[in-house]
Amino acid sequence: MITLSRILYSAKARLPLSMQFLIEMLTYWRKLCRYNASRHTEGDMQKMQYTLLRRNHIIEKGMSMRKPKHGFGQAKVLELIESLRRYNQRYGTADKAFLRYPLATIKTYIEYQQHNGVDIAHIESQFEQLCREAAIPADSLSTPAGVETVAASYLQQEATANFERLLLSRHSIRFFENEQPSRALLEKALALAARTPSACNRQAWHTHIYFGDDTHRLLRMQTGCNGFCDDIHCAIVVTANMKGFLGHEPFQCYIDGALYAQNLINALHYVGLGTIPLSCGFMSNQLSQMQRTFNIPDNEVLIVIIGTGIMCKETKIAVSTRKPVSTTNTYH
Repeated sequence: MITLSRILYSAKARLPLSMQFLIEMLTYWRKLCRYNASRHTEGDMQKMQYTLLRRNHIIEKGMSMRKPKHGFGQAKVLELIESLRRYNQRYGTADKAFLRYPLATIKTYIEYQQHNGVDIAHIESQFEQLCREAAIPADSLSTPAGVETVAASYLQQEATANFERLLLSRHSIRFFENEQPSRALLEKALALAARTPSACNRQAWHTHIYFGDDTHRLLRMQTGCNGFCDDIHCAIVVTANMKGFLGHEPFQCYIDGALYAQNLINALHYVGLGTIPLSCGFMSNQLSQMQRTFNIPDNEVLIVIIGTGIMCKETKIAVSTRKPVSTTNTYH
């Protein structure tokens, strides 16, 4: 029996490749319009949760910098509290447990500011009111959140112990010693990451490494590390070459590039360097400007920027609690 889907598939197969690409782009455009978290955010519980986690991490990130500004982040914390209040009103009965992590982060933030002599009574009162509304006592917030200080020697020891401890000890580091990592260490990590699997072993990834002032200019253009970009003295841009993929795999470059990037992050951790992955998920005009400025060919797509370097003897890391596997996995 000939079905409509078979007819459409057969018709699509006979179209010129450029038209097939257009269909793929239109299909993705339709999904973006429907599922992107910037649209109708508060009308969808998952969209709201993802955006709240993003804003929560901004608070954690501020506390993990080398020298945060005195009293930083108060407006952002108040905005987060108000958004959490709206979440509780809409979805508190559907998934109240979600609130515990961002509430624990705010609690840690309040303690952090009080320890530094900052008067944030207005935030404390709003926080306590939200806890009452959500029926979550502040003293019951035991979810790990905020930041902690760890020794670089401990992270380096854990990274070489075994694979499990390597994964559990990798954290984003936001400040480094004022010296560049050696090329020998970088190339050891690159050689390890080269073992990444790729579609049909094409290995269509590429890395562009920058040092010193070039790193600082690159990170200022990235904009996601305002406040600590001058504390990072080496950056690796991971790209994937679009020329390595065929008509039936228009998005495979991003998949192969991301697999390589994660392996490179783990490899850098293994050789003793700190890392912080920084997003390249920008609009095309910003990506094009970055590629022109830093001599990255147009046929390469940017996957991620990895800030890396020699860790200070002690460093601050965001706790960044992970979701239970039961919430991110479905058995079929």
